[in-house]
Amino acid sequence: MAKGGKDLFVLKIICAAVVVLVIAFAVLWLYQGKEASIERSTVNREALPASKCDPVDKWYQDDWGDWIDENGEEKALIAGMEYFYEKTGVQPYLWIMGENGKDYISEGSIEKLAKDTYSEMFGDDEGHMLIIFREYPNASSNYLVTVRPGEDAEEQVMDAQAREILLGYIDYFYTVTKYNEGEFFAESLEKAGDRIMTKQISQAALYAIIIISVIAVAGVVIVVHIIRKRKIAEATQKATAAKAEADQKKNEFAQQKYNDHLETLNVAITCPNCGSSNIKMRKGTTGNCQFCGSAIKVDEEGNVVIESGSKS
Repeated sequence: MAKGGKDLFVLKIICAAVVVLVIAFAVLWLYQGKEASIERSTVNREALPASKCDPVDKWYQDDWGDWIDENGEEKALIAGMEYFYEKTGVQPYLWIMGENGKDYISEGSIEKLAKDTYSEMFGDDEGHMLIIFREYPNASSNYLVTVRPGEDAEEQVMDAQAREILLGYIDYFYTVTKYNEGEFFAESLEKAGDRIMTKQISQAALYAIIIISVIAVAGVVIVVHIIRKRKIAEATQKATAAKAEADQKKNEFAQQKYNDHLETLNVAITCPNCGSSNIKMRKGTTGNCQFCGSAIKVDEEGNVVIESGSKS
């Protein structure tokens, strides 16, 4: 392959790979949406049976008293919590800490509080989930949140990955200013409920698919190029063979034509000396009889002339 052909071939592969990468990342972005950083659900989960969770009438506790108002925020919040309960079979309970939240400045302290509070609130009922949220500045962010599921809820639905999903959505929607406090928690619970109960392709698998797609496209380009090159070679070979065959026929025809012309110049004569007949000689030439060796000359008209010059 010439250098220019190689350069063009490499360029085709690069262009094809770039196109595949652009399409793949566009699909990846659409597939993941804006919440791409949130933990993905990579296991199949089944909702907790109703027999393992005795529902309670109260859904939340707002220590501030005005974080969740009763005009619209409460309705939105409870709707989101009911949706999560319906999807997972685990009934959530939200505790928004007030002034007393300042006493809990670490994740460890608020997790211990959640463990103790769960036992006080639900006793032996292990089908609930307690969310404790407090908004006070600390070293890493301006709020702390922890999720404490009961043992049954944790075993079947709210495992470590599921909790990370819920915490990820809380962290994500906390920064979305268009939602009020009730909508912020409702959106977090609804989105988390959907993702927790839906098995998704892992991030690593998505990138693997992209890489495999790029390799596959590059392979297709290479295979197509090889096939095209082979077809061109075959076509060239056929054209060369056809030309050689045509040239051969042309040469054979020319040779035959020349031979035919020569044949018109030959005459059958009789040797004037020994009388042998059917001796072929060309007009206008001198030769010898193949039988007796006598010199014979044939003129342009095909007449035999003996050396003395008389005609026979």
